[in-house]
Amino acid sequence: MKYKFTFDPHKKGLKKILGELESEIMEVVWHRGEATVRDVFSILSRKREIAYTTVKTVMERLSAKKLLYQLKQSNAFVYTPRLSRESFTRSTIKEILSGLLEDFYEPVTTQFIDSIDEVEEEKIEELAALIEKRRRKKG
Repeated sequence: MKYKFTFDPHKKGLKKILGELESEIMEVVWHRGEATVRDVFSILSRKREIAYTTVKTVMERLSAKKLLYQLKQSNAFVYTPRLSRESFTRSTIKEILSGLLEDFYEPVTTQFIDSIDEVEEEKIEELAALIEKRRRKKG
């Protein structure tokens, strides 16, 4: 099963792509590198009221969605991320943009160009350099 995400532009960070609890769990696993349900529950229960079984269910779903590996060690499962946070973010953004560009090329590119006015000059120069590098690569 490939992970199916939703996109909510009104939320912050990964919560734009993942649910709130999924985001929190993934952040813990990315930070630790690997974690059991007990590890994640221990961390999350300090910040919010949550049931161990809820954490277990969400981690199993994240594994079924191919976001986490699940490996049996002794009497517990150890979960590790399938992708780094950066790789996950990049692949998800690529999928979102590809879908938008496929159906709405003109409005997406126009809005992107219009929004450049709101970006710092340094970022605009970085973008120009990336575009030039891509042109040289293709030419």
